[in-house]
Amino acid sequence: MGWFKQMFRNWLEIVPMKNSAGASILSDADFETEAFRNKIWYRGNAAELSQFYGSADDLIGNKSFWAASGGNAGIRKLHSGLPALIVDTMSDIVVNDLLGVRISDTEGQEIWDAIEAENGFGRLLGRAVRKAVALGDGAFKISFDTDVSAYPIIEFFGADKLRFVYNRGRITDVIFLQRLEDRHKSYTLEEIYKQDGITYRLLNHKGDEVDLALAWELGKIRPIEHNVGMNLAVPLIFDENPKFEGRGKSIFDGKIGIFDALDEVLSQWVDALRDGRAQKYIPIGLLPRNPHNGQVLGLSPFQSRFIQTEMDMAEGADNSIKVVQPHIDTAAMAESTNHFITLALQGIIAPATLGIDLKRRDNAEAQREKEKATLYTRGKIIGVLREVIARLACASIAAYSAFYGNEIRACTANVEFGEYAAPNFDSQIETIGKGRQMGVISVENAVEQLYGNTWSQEQKENEVKRLKEETK
Repeated sequence: MGWFKQMFRNWLEIVPMKNSAGASILSDADFETEAFRNKIWYRGNAAELSQFYGSADDLIGNKSFWAASGGNAGIRKLHSGLPALIVDTMSDIVVNDLLGVRISDTEGQEIWDAIEAENGFGRLLGRAVRKAVALGDGAFKISFDTDVSAYPIIEFFGADKLRFVYNRGRITDVIFLQRLEDRHKSYTLEEIYKQDGITYRLLNHKGDEVDLALAWELGKIRPIEHNVGMNLAVPLIFDENPKFEGRGKSIFDGKIGIFDALDEVLSQWVDALRDGRAQKYIPIGLLPRNPHNGQVLGLSPFQSRFIQTEMDMAEGADNSIKVVQPHIDTAAMAESTNHFITLALQGIIAPATLGIDLKRRDNAEAQREKEKATLYTRGKIIGVLREVIARLACASIAAYSAFYGNEIRACTANVEFGEYAAPNFDSQIETIGKGRQMGVISVENAVEQLYGNTWSQEQKENEVKRLKEETK
C-alpha cells in the first residue's frame, strides 16, 4: 500500500512539510554577558543600569525602562533595591544557621578549625552564597602563600571569573580567570585546576597564548603537581542553567523584566508626586515683595511654587489667591507596586521574610505557612552547601597534609545547619509530650528534638538517663 499512497500524493501534488529542526535562533547574550547583567542588578546602581541597558540590544525591539533616556524626558529614575535585598536576605538566613563542620577524626577537626578561623569562613561563605545566587555559580579555590598564612588560603570566584571543563557530564577542570595590566598591556591569566595539579596560561588581548614571563609578576609561576587525590577547586552550583548547559542558574533569571517594570512604576510614582504638588495662582498685586525696593521676593521652588496671574480690574472680580491640588491615584500606584513585588518574589522568597506586609497578629504557625517559598529555596541552597562545604573541608585538610609532607588520611565531614523559623520551646514541649504519651516518640528522640545543638552530647545523655529512671 505504500507505493499507492506515494502515487496518490504525487498525483495530488501534495508537498510534504519541511523538517523544522534546522531552524536557528539567535541568542541575545552569552553567559558572560548575562552574568555581568546579573551583577549590575545586584549592585543596584542606577547609573550602571542605565549605561548597561543603553548599550544592550534584546533583538526584538523592546525598550526597557532603564534603556529609555531619562535625562531628556525629565524623569527621575529610581531603583527599588529588591534584587540585592532578595539575595542578601536569603544568604543571611542560610549562612547564619550554619552550626559547624564535624570532621571524622580529631586531628582533622583541629586542622579544619584552624583553617576556618584563618580564612574567616563564615564571612567567606556569605560572600560565596551571594555571588553564586546572584551570578549563577562560582567555585572555591584552595591555594598556599606562606607569606600570608601557614594554612591553606580559600578564595571564592564568581561566575564572571571562571569557566568549567566537563567530561561525560562531570566537571574535571576549573579555570579561574584573572585580568592583569602590565606596561600598559592587558592580559588574562588562566589558572587551570585539575585533579592532579595546577597549570597556567597567559593570554593577550587577542586571546592568543603568550609567555608567562611577559607579565613581570608571573615570572616565577610554574605548573604544580600534587598527590592530594582531589581537585583543589570546588564548584558551587545551586541550579542548572536551561540556556547555557553546564553553568548555573541565577536567582534573577526570569525576573529581570519584572525588576525593570517595578523600577518604572516607582519612578512614575515619584514623578506623579512631583507634578501633583499644590499650585498657587497669585495675582501680581498680591505677590510678596521687598518693602524697600518693591521687587518680588525669591522663593524656593520646593517650598512655595506659584503661578503669577494678572490683576482682574473688572467690577466684582475676585483677586484672591487660589490653590489647586491635582489628584494622584495613589491606590492604583500602590496596587501596581504590590503586584510587581509579588511577581518578583514569586517562587523565590516570601514577602514576610523581607518584612513586607507582615501582619503582627499572625501566630507562629501562620508565619511559617507564609514562608513556604523561603523554606523551599533555603532547603535547596542548604542541600547543595552540605555537599560543597564537606568537599571543601576535606580538600583543605588534604592540601594542608600534602603541603607539609604528612600522611593524607580518609576524611568524612558532616555539615550541620539549624532550623529556620523553628517553633518555640513551649509548642515543642506540647507536641513532643503528646507524642511521648502516645508512645510514638522515644526518649532519645524527644530529648534530641527539644535540645538539639543547644546541649552537648553528654548533657543529652544525662537527660535521657534521668527521664528513664523517673519513668521506671
